[in-house]
Amino acid sequence: MIRQCTLATLAFTLTLGGVSRAAEAPQAEVAAPPAVLENAPAGTVVFDDDGGRAQVIPRREVAKQAATYHGGPVVSRGNVQAIFLGSAWREAANRALESRVVAGLAGREHASTLAKYGLEATDLPGLLQEDLLDPLENRTVSDLEVQRRLDALFASGTFGPYEANAVYVIFLAPGLRSKLGQSSSDKDYVAYHNHFHAAAGVVRYVVVPYEADFSRWQGNARQSLVQALINPEGNAWY
Repeated sequence: MIRQCTLATLAFTLTLGGVSRAAEAPQAEVAAPPAVLENAPAGTVVFDDDGGRAQVIPRREVAKQAATYHGGPVVSRGNVQAIFLGSAWREAANRALESRVVAGLAGREHASTLAKYGLEATDLPGLLQEDLLDPLENRTVSDLEVQRRLDALFASGTFGPYEANAVYVIFLAPGLRSKLGQSSSDKDYVAYHNHFHAAAGVVRYVVVPYEADFSRWQGNARQSLVQALINPEGNAWY
């Protein structure tokens, strides 16, 4: 069952001319694609179900490292859509958390962080929040299952026309754990972002397992969303 309601979302505008990879190499040369998360800080990268690298917010603290630009694309003028996956979101206590956590994504608290990478956050109304309240076959949601569900929503027309600059933030209901390759939300990470190639184009998304501590849960979502915007395919800012 899908319930739709209008919420605030975000638009991100690329403001620094030097970020686009299109002008990095002379026209006479074909530049090799940047490596994906090569030499990223230890603990921030795991392998997904297809054997590719994915950027995570690690559960254990790791040494901090300033992000540098590696030549890949960022998400400019991006729209953010929240998706709540799992039947536990039917419960009134959990339902009340939805608008709170989305409001935090649309807030200005992380605007200064985005500005470092040439992105400006602007509040916009009008996109939809999707509630996927169907029960899952088990209590673990794999990355491939996330991709399958997103692909099905595109095929059904739920999202409308494909948007190249959209980022989908998937909040797992309380009681659901996330699995990414051989890693899991129980011991390895608190959120991650990834992308896949659908028939319409590249789909970028964030997965945020539930945390009882609201501030931590919202912070996990916000941090992973920022990474998805500045490093959507693993070869831009990290």
